[in-house]
Amino acid sequence: MNFKDCYNYMESFLYSQDFSSIGKDFSSQLYLTGEDSGYIYFSYKDGVKKVEPVKHDLVNIYIAMSVGNFEKMINGELDVLRAFTTKQIQAKGNVVLALAIYNLLK
Repeated sequence: MNFKDCYNYMESFLYSQDFSSIGKDFSSQLYLTGEDSGYIYFSYKDGVKKVEPVKHDLVNIYIAMSVGNFEKMINGELDVLRAFTTKQIQAKGNVVLALAIYNLLK
């Protein structure tokens, strides 16, 4: 899997989800590290979703992980909470909100 595959997956997956149960607007930045690194910005505001392959500095949630760990995560082969505690995934900002979104996406 490369960055383009990751972006395409996130774009189709996120646009298919209902985030209204989260109860608040949010923005997040996913940074995929490695040889084929890149940024995926995702926001949900007033019921509108936006996904872009760009870097934004002002976000509620910042998450970084390798492309390999991203692939393991979407295939159910990576325990996200364990990966967070072992620093395979780094998260900054509103981590509680990030976990709420993750639980919705599972």
